[in-house]
Order: sequence, then C-alpha cells, then structure tokens
Amino acid sequence: MHKLRKILSDIIWLYRPYLKYGRLFVFLSLLFWAIIIPVCQMVGVYLPSTIINMLQTGRPFSTIVIVVIGMQLILMFQPLYENTFNMLCKNKMLPYIEGKLKQDVYEQAVQTDYKYINNPEYYDNYTWAVSEYANKAADAQRLVNRVISSVITIISMLAIIATLSPLAVLVTVVGTVIENIMYIRTNYYDVAKDCDIVPYDRKLKYYHRVFYMNEYAADLKSTNVKKYLMKGYEEAQSRKLDIIRSYAGKMLPWAYGGVLTFYIARTFVILNIAYGIYTGEIATVGTYITMMGAVEALKNSMNEMFYYVKDGNRLGSFARKIRSFFEIRSEIEGTSEEGACELPAEGAYSICFEHVHFQYENSKFQIKDFHLTIQPGEKVAIVGENGVGKSTLMKLLLRFYDVDSGRILINGKDIRSYDLNKLRRSIGVAFQHSNVYAMSFEENICVYDEVAEEQLAGAMDKANLHKVLQKNCADLTTNVTREFDEHGIMLSGGEVQRIGIARLLTKDFGLRLLDEPSSALDPLAEYEMTKLILDSGELSTTIIVSHRLSTIRNVDKIVLVDAGTVAEMGTHEELMALQGKYYEMFTKQAENYVLEYSAESGKGINTSILRA
Repeated sequence: MHKLRKILSDIIWLYRPYLKYGRLFVFLSLLFWAIIIPVCQMVGVYLPSTIINMLQTGRPFSTIVIVVIGMQLILMFQPLYENTFNMLCKNKMLPYIEGKLKQDVYEQAVQTDYKYINNPEYYDNYTWAVSEYANKAADAQRLVNRVISSVITIISMLAIIATLSPLAVLVTVVGTVIENIMYIRTNYYDVAKDCDIVPYDRKLKYYHRVFYMNEYAADLKSTNVKKYLMKGYEEAQSRKLDIIRSYAGKMLPWAYGGVLTFYIARTFVILNIAYGIYTGEIATVGTYITMMGAVEALKNSMNEMFYYVKDGNRLGSFARKIRSFFEIRSEIEGTSEEGACELPAEGAYSICFEHVHFQYENSKFQIKDFHLTIQPGEKVAIVGENGVGKSTLMKLLLRFYDVDSGRILINGKDIRSYDLNKLRRSIGVAFQHSNVYAMSFEENICVYDEVAEEQLAGAMDKANLHKVLQKNCADLTTNVTREFDEHGIMLSGGEVQRIGIARLLTKDFGLRLLDEPSSALDPLAEYEMTKLILDSGELSTTIIVSHRLSTIRNVDKIVLVDAGTVAEMGTHEELMALQGKYYEMFTKQAENYVLEYSAESGKGINTSILRA
C-alpha cells in the first residue's frame, strides 16, 4: 500500500506542471477522456443490438433510420472533437508546456550548488531531467486521462454484463487480473533493466559527443586517443547488451504465463456465452452481440488499467530520478534573503581571508589557515604550482563553495551576509577557459549588463578586438560560432580570451578576478594584456592567478601559495631577495626567456621575448 501511495505521489508530481502551465488544456483533455470516450463506447456496444432488436420487433424503418443517424452523430462527435482539440489546442500547448519544463530544469541546474557539478549521480539525474522530464510529464498527463476513462468504462461494462451473465464477469475479471499480474512482474524487471542501463547509456552518449563535436576533431585525427575511446565505447555497449540479455531470461517466463492465461480466460468466456445461447438464457441475437461487445470492452479496459498500473510503476521509477534532481537541497544557491547586505555600486573593495580552512568532499586537498588582507584598489597576483589551491580561492570568493571555518570578508563584512546574486554581479571574472556563446559578438562581450556604445567601443579597443572583426569581415551583430549561422565567426583560443578580458572592461567592478585569463596568448601579448588590466583598474581591486611570473612582476603584492596556505608574500623584488620558492620558480622560468635588464633600476623592462 505504501508503494502504491508512493507511485501515485510520483505521478501526481509529474502531472502537476500541466496544472501549472496548461489548465485549459487539462480541462479539455479530461472532458474528452472522462465523458466523450466512455459515452461513445457505450453507444458502440449498444448500436448493433439496437438495430437487430428493432428489426426483429418490426419497428418502422423510418424509426430505425432516425436511431441510427442519432447514434452515428454521437459517435462522430468523438473524432470531430479530437481533431478540433488537437489542431487548435494540443499542437500549440504541448510545445509551450514542454518549453516551460525545460526552463524549469535549466533554472534548477543554475540554482544547484557548484559542489554537485562533478558528482556522477547528480549528472545521471540531470541527464534524466533534461531528456525525460517533459516526456514523462506528458506521459503522466495522458495516463491520468486514460485511467479515468478506463475506470468509467469498466464500471459501465460491468453493469451491462452482470445483468446477463455474472459468471462471464467473474471469469473475465479473474482471468484479466492473473494475466496482468504476470505482465506487472515483467514490467518490474523491465524498469530494473532500464535503471541498470542508465550509467552505460550516459557513457555511450559521452563517446557520441566526443566523436560528434568539432572541438575534439583535431585530437581524434592527430593522436591515437580514438583507440581508447573506441575501447571504452565497446565496453559500455557490451555491458549494456549483457544487462539486456540477463533480464530477458527473467522476463520471458512471466510473459509466457500472461499469454497462456489470456487464452484460457477467453475460451471460458466464449463457452459460457455459447452455453447461455444453447440453454436459451441468452434469448436474442442482439443480446448476444451486446454481451460479446461488453465483454471485449471490459477486458480491453481492464487490460488498459493494468497496463496503466505498469506504466505508472515505470513512470514512478523515472519520476523518482527526476524528482531527486529537483529536490537537491542547495546550501548556497538561492539562499539570499530580504535585508541582505549589498555592496556599493562604486569603489574598490577590501578583501580579507581570515584564517580560512576548506576541503573538497572526498579529497585530501585542503586550504589551511589561509590568511590574506588586500586593500581597496590593490593589484595582487597569486602564484604557485598546480593544485595548491589558487583557483579554489577564486571559487570561494565567488561563493561557489563556503569555507569550512574562518571567514572571507569584503569591505569588512562576511560574504555570506551579502545578497548572493548581487555579490557575484559586482565581481568581474575572467577564467582560463572563457566561454563564448552562439550569440552576437556584442552580446558575448556584454554578458554582465547592457553597455553604452562608447564604453563598448573602448573595451574592444583595449582588448584589440576590432582587428578580429576586420579579419572576419564582421560587425557587432555577427554571430559567434557556426552553431546556427554558417557565416558565424570562429575564434581562436587567444581571441576567446580577449573577449573574456573585454568583459571586465565594460564596467568598473569593485573586484576583478583573473584566473590564467590570457594563457592562450603568446608571452608578449599576455604581458601587454596583463599590463592593460593593471593599468585600467583604478577603481577596482584586482586578483590575478598566473603561471607566467614575468607578466605579474609589477603588481602591488605577490602571494605564493603552497599546500593550501600562504608560503611567501611581498613584491617581486622582496621575494627575489628572499631566494625562496618564488625565486626558484622565477629563475627556472627565466631560463626560457631573454630578459633585458635596466642598469639603473635592476627591473626588467616591458618586454619578454621567447628565445628562438
């Protein structure tokens, strides 16, 4: 009983979006399935016997014509209503509702904490939600309609048959129940099979994506990576087929039992009716036809009901996976409340990491007692080897994660006290792997807010993006990528990173975060871009993560992070004089460069040229 309640709850959950986004559609659907179809089935059962009985009793032919035309008009109303409903309502409403459900999934994904991004179970459920939510909600809506229609039909057919042959009712009901219990068991294994297959289907879709998307084409053609990908594809496909085969052996006996029960019950019903005719209990041919029609309608409706039970069980399994995606409880996203603090619209921010500790789930990596104070307007570079926590500090500042202990303060207040969305909109970010989207060139730059024409032109000039448009014979309205436009601009990695930097130049952010934002540029271009960022941020506090140490020598403060904590801190000259870890890293990098030194100051001038 508890399981049945759970299934009903899941189906109602799937059905609810239709009540939210398409109430008129739901009402017109129920009218069709709950009233029109049952009435037409009753008329269809009685039509042959009515005509035969009228002929046998000698009723005037004109009366027969009127009755037949009346019944046909009732029967004709069903397809007329259905066609009208489909063309004027269903064909418009279903895509609308489907679109709304997709939006709900995307909204939920955006509002889910960042920590779930690398969780395979989350992505399994997300995959289900994206691909199946709209379909399964539509299935639930159809299921509710058909269950209501079948229940009404079963009640009416039982009433007809019971007045003629109670034994036929008993045999039909019992036989149909046993038959469908067999099929329910089959369905149980079918659902289990589908659930076991999900991880392998996800792997197969991944391999499909790799072979399909152009970003992987160069690797596939120039390396032997396809050997390993094909091996993984074949293993996933083989495991999927093994699961299908194993469940086939479990399902077949139950399927055979269902078929056998069907024909045994059918034989008993036919013999029962034949015996009624033989003994005279069924007196007229019309009565015989009515009873046979009612028995068939009853059996079909009961079979449909059991099918719907199976379908409901299956839908319930799907719904639980989709629900688990929507029921993820996020501790960070969507937690902003009224009365939350807001950052000032203008001016550079002060930043303080106050004895911060943080550790990823299922990882030994830690940020340990990290303490750092950055004054408003200061330009700070964070350096260190890979995996020491530099990018993690950026994610903590953006509240993709919350610290385990300690505090992060902006303008002297804990960042958890700020409105989350407004906090993030006040921080300009350029990641190492900037993304561009299938939108216009202008829209790809103005991702934070609308930008005045003069300011946009200035940002493009500083990021040297006008040359990109000139090279491609394009303008600001031209689409980026060729996802939907064969004349779209295809950008190099360096050009994409220039767009990422231009985004930071479209407004005065109180804080700017740059995580290897120009790594795809050559060293000279990266140096110039870094200088541009440092020189253009008078009203911003700037934090740069970089591996090329020569490009960040002129920042106000360099922080070397090692094993999740501050190991060294100071200006370039102070850290070089210290001759510690930073000195070692810079010296090794310098071996690959020809550096020109000024005799007067001892500082490298603004050129860094790769040794040929």
